[in-house]
Amino acid sequence: MSNVLKKALVLFVAAFVLTPVVGFAQTRGELTARIERAQEYFEDIMEAPDTAIPQSIIEKCHGVIILRQYKAGFIFGVKGGVGIVLVKDRYTGQWTPPAFVKTGEGSFGLQIGGQSIDSIFLIMNKDGMEMLNKTKFKIGLDASAAIGPVGRDAEAKVGPGTAILVYSRAKGLYAGASFEGGLLLNDNTANRKFYDIKDITVQNILFEDKVKMPNDVKPLVSLLEEYSNKTK
Repeated sequence: MSNVLKKALVLFVAAFVLTPVVGFAQTRGELTARIERAQEYFEDIMEAPDTAIPQSIIEKCHGVIILRQYKAGFIFGVKGGVGIVLVKDRYTGQWTPPAFVKTGEGSFGLQIGGQSIDSIFLIMNKDGMEMLNKTKFKIGLDASAAIGPVGRDAEAKVGPGTAILVYSRAKGLYAGASFEGGLLLNDNTANRKFYDIKDITVQNILFEDKVKMPNDVKPLVSLLEEYSNKTK
């Protein structure tokens, strides 16, 4: 089968499987719900001793990306989803308002099933932060990534130069072997809708102090502050 046909079929599957998930015209209420889901997942992972991210690592991180992705496929696979990203001021420790991002991937191989995947990406160094200045980027290519350690001596398990630490939880069944490649994209349509500002970008929100902290984001920010300051 030609590469052109493979790509066409992946896009065809994506149109029918992932469109209801990602959506084309989300309301502000739906975007607020996205933030609330991110908060719930962060709380869940931190409350379980076997999955909790060490507080010392959260304290040292420069930013956080929280994603909900959906994966489906039969021979041809697709994965897409939505999420938010916040960064922390290196001097004050204060977190920015969230910027909205989305993901998109395609794969070809032996695969069948469906799955939802919650992920937290902790940005640990300058390379990871520079990745956010791009309108689209690939974790693992534009910035090195590793599975986030848990438990005692977790910091000692973080390799030097690792830009991203990944903590994930999957639900559902997805079996098979495939090669995947995907991008994390700015979701500026969602950013404009949520902040009601024309031409607002992820970079405006995270690095240029262009928006104020909305009240419906403060519970998530308070949670991040709680865990990132507990070791002090």
